[in-house]
Amino acid sequence: LQQQGNYLEALECMERGLVLRQHFFGADSEEVWRACKVVGEMCNLLAMTYLQQEDFAMVLELLKKAEILTERDPPGRAVTFNNLACYYRRQGKLHASLQYLQKALKIEGRLEKVDNPADTHLNACAVLSQLGRHQSALEHSQSALILLQEELFNGVNPLQDETTPPKADRIAVLAIAYHNIGVEQEFLKKFDQSLSSYRKGVEVAERYLGPDHSITVTLRNSTVSARRAIVAKDPQARAQLSTKQAKQKTGKKKKASRATGSVGEGTEA
Repeated sequence: LQQQGNYLEALECMERGLVLRQHFFGADSEEVWRACKVVGEMCNLLAMTYLQQEDFAMVLELLKKAEILTERDPPGRAVTFNNLACYYRRQGKLHASLQYLQKALKIEGRLEKVDNPADTHLNACAVLSQLGRHQSALEHSQSALILLQEELFNGVNPLQDETTPPKADRIAVLAIAYHNIGVEQEFLKKFDQSLSSYRKGVEVAERYLGPDHSITVTLRNSTVSARRAIVAKDPQARAQLSTKQAKQKTGKKKKASRATGSVGEGTEA
């Protein structure tokens, strides 16, 4: 049924199988808890599918099931709490969303291995930013960046590393992490740092995803808009931009003079 895409029917079969295992092996048996883990994973998968379709009642029903099923599966429970946070954020209930993210982070902090640990911090950054808590949001986005660099490049700067490129979807998350840092730094009026972070996000995306990738284009356009906004707000940034533009014009004039063999740069006959 799963291979045919009939996930709801597959879930019903799995739930019936779970009831049978409870009957034959006992409610507290290893067989039952292993089955709970599998059914919980299916509930989370389906919940995120229904979240994209905005069927919020079904999302909540599935995630509440997953919360019960993952009682003895800490990684699965952390995923469930993350997904509940996404659900409540979509509902505009930011404080509830943040509470579930804090629960997920607490669980992940106790685990030796976590799949995509940076993602919870990025979700927390987004919620905290919406709540206007930009310093805390910045700290979570920076934590996410560190975790992503460890995950993808063993802690090496991705703009210096020459190893085989990692998966595109995780590189996209890394570029977005740089961008989110820039957003929070801009809110905190750290304009120089903000522009640097925006640029790094674009550089990572261009290097590993390509200049025409949708993520690259989105981040590049956002960076241009941010630069304009910062220049309008910050006199120092405006002065620095004017100086940079003047230097660029001077450099172009020098190149043009060398190209035409101007006085003082001429060649002997």
